[in-house]
Amino acid sequence: MDPDIQYGLWAPTAGITEPWEVAIAAVENAVANGARIILGEKVVGFEKRHSNITEITTQKGVYKTDLVVNAGGIFADDIAQLAGAEYVPLHPRRGEYIVLDRKPGFAVKTVIFPSPTAVSKGILVVPTVNGEILLGPTAVDLSSDMKNSTRTTKEGLNRVMRFAKFLVPSLDFSRVIKTFSGLRPESPQKDFFIGASKRVPNFINVMAMRSPGLTAAPAVAEHVVEEIIQQKLKFKLSKKRDFNPKRSRIKRFAELPPEQWREAVRKDPAAGKLVCHCNKVTEAEIVEAIRRGARTLDGVKFRTRAMFGRCQGGFCSISIMKILKRELGIDMFRLRMKSQNSWIVSGKVRE
Repeated sequence: MDPDIQYGLWAPTAGITEPWEVAIAAVENAVANGARIILGEKVVGFEKRHSNITEITTQKGVYKTDLVVNAGGIFADDIAQLAGAEYVPLHPRRGEYIVLDRKPGFAVKTVIFPSPTAVSKGILVVPTVNGEILLGPTAVDLSSDMKNSTRTTKEGLNRVMRFAKFLVPSLDFSRVIKTFSGLRPESPQKDFFIGASKRVPNFINVMAMRSPGLTAAPAVAEHVVEEIIQQKLKFKLSKKRDFNPKRSRIKRFAELPPEQWREAVRKDPAAGKLVCHCNKVTEAEIVEAIRRGARTLDGVKFRTRAMFGRCQGGFCSISIMKILKRELGIDMFRLRMKSQNSWIVSGKVRE
């Protein structure tokens, strides 16, 4: 820590997690209990009857509905306008980050951040679940027409390094393995906007989420179900009798004792084939991720931590693409990094 720091607040109950793991675990548990997840379909319209929405129209189909919960993130105001419901205007606030590779003998063991400002909690130095160090974010407000602007900037990354170095002078920036940025919605009211619409009674807004949105998410979900859907809208819901609240994670073979790993390889040779050498991810783990719903490189990445290491997929991405092609039975040029427009290869060079 910087020797000029005079005071600090010790918060032993603070913790870290990986947001995508929380989201993926919740989705997998929902699917296991009967939910159906529809991906890659943009909402383009709504049909109403007596002010209530009865159908949702997407680019690919029409879905009948009794209730709509608008958790559209940074695009939630667009969805609300499309439905004719109340909303708060949203603009993106961009945060830029730097990831440092693991370094033997050096570790950040707790979340370190400066005094919060009026705009944000400041630039943090944070240990990740896997041992890397996360630095950031900045907090830059963008115009509402820049909701897809996730680029990084020289100014932003320099700011991250400068402030992180102030907190932990021994940080080694030669170990940078990734830079990225993310967007969160910001509104003029600077607060969550959660509630049922008065204009469209069966439309619920869960928008303008801000820090601590991830921490608050379980409580927000309970509030929406119990106090809005059941109490205010008078929807009669019943608990699923055979609901299973547990979800098993994908087995990490590199975390097993050697004998257990050898036994797993005897049962399934794919458990012994390393695909991602940085994080020791096996072919069996990647296949399991695909069987759980991964359809893109990012889908595999966030479920297994393949491509998360020092080479950032430079070595293993083509092997993962071949496994996706084999398991899904599709041509390589149909594979995507994440969204429909993030193509990787456009076709064959030669037959």
